[in-house]
Amino acid sequence: MTPAESRSIPLCDFPGTQPDRLAVEPAFAQWRTRTPIVRVRMPFQGNAWLLTRYRDIRAVFTSADCRRAATSDPDTPRILPRAGAEGLLMSLDDPEHSRLRGLLAAWFTARRVEAMRPATEQAARELIADLLSAESADLVAQFAQRLSAIVIGDLLGVPRADRDEFRRWSEAMLSSTSYTTTQVEQAARELDEYFDHLVAHRVEQPSDDLIGVLVENAQAGQLSRREVVALATDLLVAGFETTAGQLTNSVYTLSMIPGAWQWLAAGRHRIGPAVEELLRVIPLGAGGFRARVTAAPITFGTDIGNPVTVAAGEVIIAPTIAANTDPAEFADPLSIRLDRPQAKHHLTFGHGVHRCLGAQLARMELNVALAELLSAFPTLALAVPETELEWNSGLQVRGPRALPVTW
Repeated sequence: MTPAESRSIPLCDFPGTQPDRLAVEPAFAQWRTRTPIVRVRMPFQGNAWLLTRYRDIRAVFTSADCRRAATSDPDTPRILPRAGAEGLLMSLDDPEHSRLRGLLAAWFTARRVEAMRPATEQAARELIADLLSAESADLVAQFAQRLSAIVIGDLLGVPRADRDEFRRWSEAMLSSTSYTTTQVEQAARELDEYFDHLVAHRVEQPSDDLIGVLVENAQAGQLSRREVVALATDLLVAGFETTAGQLTNSVYTLSMIPGAWQWLAAGRHRIGPAVEELLRVIPLGAGGFRARVTAAPITFGTDIGNPVTVAAGEVIIAPTIAANTDPAEFADPLSIRLDRPQAKHHLTFGHGVHRCLGAQLARMELNVALAELLSAFPTLALAVPETELEWNSGLQVRGPRALPVTW
């Protein structure tokens, strides 16, 4: 099929509202059975192409002809109101992307992340100790968000007294419709001012935390001060709300599967595979709809005799949750199998050069948090009927705003 012919494909509406709770958008499965790629009308700035197959989404993530920088153009079709809302690193192509990522990579190696495990375990135990005097707690505010703030805050070098603002800043920066443009811009200014203040402090008093090292890079001419502030903001927003949300959603999901919590509590070796399966099947939200702009024509569907060619300069949407629930890659994909052997092949963290820099850190934090919760609360359960939970709306990250649990 030629580019001109491919435009005859019927135009569908991009799903306008998120499915209930943590359900996967059903349109992805429906479209996948008909065509390798769907023409969709986007919420903002026109039309794009949407992929639903694992093999195609993975290929787009690794293709040098599928680029990120153009997604920051205000006229580019997109899901979110603001162009470039995914941060500096996700808005760059090589060589600039590799230059900046290379300055951060050493902080997120498996070895360095593993060195952070004891401190993360200690922090989780201290938070749990604060909960033990009561019969129930809100896992979001009293554990997940506090632990996430400690882990990313300590890595960056943010004073602990300042971390109460993390949720407000992160929610605004990850807003889709719940915050106005003015509120998002105000939060962005406050974050800029806050990190600019920390940068100025590190200039006067050098430190060995991540912000301190970035300041050293700036002083050596490898970064601009603006890039230091932008990278710190990226890491805070990505490392706080998303990890806390995944932890909350994991506990919620386990509470909905009879016997799952007790099964995990009976064997710590089961936690790692369970974390991967939960990462695979839980939709993170709008942040999982990764966009690329084609730099050259690219064809999909040749393997099934139904080729569709996308012309250069077009937007491709590659939802990670669609890839993660493709039955060609994961048998019975909507069923949660906590011991699924191939779950780690999921694309939740992306793939290729833009794969999430903090993937190892998130994995470690989720494993530690669940291990400590399971150890302390082997009979943990929801403290209210599931129907009474209030869910986030208008945010890129899905999940309950509060998760009351008892033990």
